[in-house]
Amino acid sequence: MTETKFAPRVLIFAHDEAVGGEIRDAIRNGAADGPINLYVTTDLTQAVDTVRDREPNAVIIELSGDLSHDRTRIGELRSIHPNLMIVGVYSAESNSASIPSGYMVELVRLGVSDFLRRPIADGELNGFMSRLAPQHNSNEPSRNGTCVAFISNKGGVGKSSLAVNTATALSMQYPDEVLLIDASLQMGVCAPMLNLSPETSLLDAFQQRERLDSTLIRQLATPHESGLLLLAAPSDPVAAADIDDQSIVRVLNLARRTFRFVVVDTFPLFDQVVMSVLDIATRSYVVLDNVVPTVLSVVHLLRLLEDLQYPQERLRIVVNRYQQLAGNPLIDDISRSLRMKVDHVLPYNRRMITAANVGRPCAMDFVRWSKLHRELKQLASEIIALQPIQAEGSR
Repeated sequence: MTETKFAPRVLIFAHDEAVGGEIRDAIRNGAADGPINLYVTTDLTQAVDTVRDREPNAVIIELSGDLSHDRTRIGELRSIHPNLMIVGVYSAESNSASIPSGYMVELVRLGVSDFLRRPIADGELNGFMSRLAPQHNSNEPSRNGTCVAFISNKGGVGKSSLAVNTATALSMQYPDEVLLIDASLQMGVCAPMLNLSPETSLLDAFQQRERLDSTLIRQLATPHESGLLLLAAPSDPVAAADIDDQSIVRVLNLARRTFRFVVVDTFPLFDQVVMSVLDIATRSYVVLDNVVPTVLSVVHLLRLLEDLQYPQERLRIVVNRYQQLAGNPLIDDISRSLRMKVDHVLPYNRRMITAANVGRPCAMDFVRWSKLHRELKQLASEIIALQPIQAEGSR
C-alpha cells in the first residue's frame, strides 16, 4: 500500500494582500516535495478562526516592528493553539539598525521559533519545509482520529448506502467511537437508512459553533443500535444553505479529536463544502457504478482534483453495485478510463437495497459466504489500518 504523503497546512498572516501573495508564491515555488495547503489573511479575527478550524502546522506572520502590536497578534494565535509553530517574516529593508533593541529576543520569548527575510530565499524555505514534516515520536500519542469521506459527483451510485454500511461495520468493532456525519446538506439520507429520527443535526452544530466542544458534539449526535453515532443532515434544506465550509471544517476537526473514526457522506456535487471535507479527510473514497456516464463524470472529477493539486495517494476508487451486463464497462475498462486502479469492487446485491429501505444496514447481519460482506469488511479493515497506534489510556 502506498504511503500517504504529508500535506502541511500553513497560514500566512500579513499586513496587506500583496505581501501575503508574495510569501504564498515563494512557498509554492519552494515546495518541491509535494502538495501544501496555504491560507492567506490580513485580518486577525480570520487568522484566529483559521488556526481554530484548519489547525495549520505553522503560521508565517509578517512582523510589524512594533513589539506591542506583534505581541497582541501572536498572543491571540497562541491562545487557540499553545504549541503552534510561528515563523516571523521581516523585510530586507529592516536592517539591524532599524530593529528595536531586544525586539527579536522578545519575539523568541513569545514563541516565534524562526525568522525569514523577504524576499525569501530558497535555502531558507528548505529548512522551514523540513521542519514542517511530522516528527514520529512513540511517546506522543496522536490526538486525532481517522476521518474518511465518501464522494461522487453523480447521484444514485449508492454512495450514502456505502458510507452508512462502512460506518456500521466500524462501529461493530469500536462501539461509541464512530461518528457518521451526513454532510449532504440538501438531501441527506443517512438517518432513514439507519431508521433514525434525529431531533438535532448539523444545523444545531452550526448554530452553536462558538461553544461546540467534545461533550456538545456527542449530545447533538443520535446514537444507533450498532454503536455508531449520527450527526444528521438538516431537515430543512433552506436553513442548511447557511452552513458554510468553515463551519464544516470546525465540526470535522472537533469530531476527529472526539472520536476514533469519523465517516463523512457528502453531497453529489463538487463545491466548497466538499472540498473542505477532502482537505480534512485522511482518505477519500470516490464511488461510482459501472455505467459509462458515471465513469465519464468521475474522469472529470479526478481531472478537477488533479488541477487543484489534491494528493492522488489519498484517493481510493470504489466501484459499487458492480454488474457484468452487456455494454457495461468492466473493471479493467474503468481503470484505463480513470488512469487509476480500482481499489474496491462491491457487487450488486439486493440485500443492500432492502437494507436501505427497512433502515437496517446489512453490515449488521454478516453473511459468511457473501462477497458483499467480505468487501465491506475489507473496506473497514483498510480504514482501521489508517489509525495511528494509540498510547494506552490516550482516549
